[in-house]
Amino acid sequence: MSEAKNPVQAVQRTLDIIDVLRKNGGARIIDIADAVGMSKGSVHCHLATLEQNGYAVKEDNEYKLGLKALDLAHHAKKRISIYDLTKTEVDTLAEETGELVLFTVEENGEGVCLYTAGGEEAVDTGVYRGYRNELYHTAVGKAMLAFMPPQKQTRIIEETDFEAITPNTITNEAELRSELEEIREEGIAYNHSETINGLVGVSTPICDQEGAVYGAISVIGPDKRMGGERLENEIPEHLERAVNIIEINSTSL
Repeated sequence: MSEAKNPVQAVQRTLDIIDVLRKNGGARIIDIADAVGMSKGSVHCHLATLEQNGYAVKEDNEYKLGLKALDLAHHAKKRISIYDLTKTEVDTLAEETGELVLFTVEENGEGVCLYTAGGEEAVDTGVYRGYRNELYHTAVGKAMLAFMPPQKQTRIIEETDFEAITPNTITNEAELRSELEEIREEGIAYNHSETINGLVGVSTPICDQEGAVYGAISVIGPDKRMGGERLENEIPEHLERAVNIIEINSTSL
């Protein structure tokens, strides 16, 4: 993710405080001050402003994120024109497959989960709406990377800090580029326990008429259920059907 050349320090400090509240589910002023390297007095001033505007609330001795953040999230997702269309298909996919289904878009080189739905046997991966992740080790991330314009794809890959999250994670650029070529040819991306041991993901990109990537949807489940015919044909067919419906209907938006 690129950094601002001339960040406004006061704004950055407020965002740092918000990030502490997000990560910890709430925090005392002294703990926030230690985390962001500010005085307790300065932290209190920032929190008072956030509280006055609904972005923070005080409960006992802790500050927590205010529900005003939900209003921001609502308006942020409205700029994704296919959100409602995709939400419907994700719900259908979850019911058909019985697994966890995600709708993810790319922003600033990261995958951002916009919607999730769980079938009867869905696993809990900890992914929530708004969850951000690197692209190189997820099925949705690789599906989007494979169909991006070459210049953008290269920039994101060059800025990637490869890490072996599991023994199966891709850890270098050459290996990733080779897999992206296969994904572009086949139209399907896989995550074979690259993010969480024992979990498999299958993903298909959603594109507009010109081939630009809107985002991607994926089906995620344990490897004991996501193998053989189901992995190679059944799940991809469900994904293809869903994506076709989204892409056809998106032309009228």
